[in-house]
Amino acid sequence: MTNTRDPSDPPVYVPDPEKEKQAKALHFTISIIRLLGVALLMLGIAIALDRLPPVPAPAGYVLILIGLFQMMAIPLIMVRMYVKARVAEEAAQLDAETAAPPDERSE
Repeated sequence: MTNTRDPSDPPVYVPDPEKEKQAKALHFTISIIRLLGVALLMLGIAIALDRLPPVPAPAGYVLILIGLFQMMAIPLIMVRMYVKARVAEEAAQLDAETAAPPDERSE
């Protein structure tokens, strides 16, 4: 059995360890941000329902809004920023490869 590939097969994906590390860190950070958003949401609900008497109810409503924003919007913003940075990095790398003289590309 030979180890040749059919040219019509798609290329094999080889992950970059540095990018994998960055993606794992982003995932961990987003998970922590969502958990903190849930904690803010629960605290806001407790305050709004007068479970914590010395704190006024409007403060609870503000915490509810902040918790919801932190759970839903901030992770999306972070992922979009991460993807935008990766696309820009790959485009710059591709531009650098195509702009290099032919003898430097062979290295």
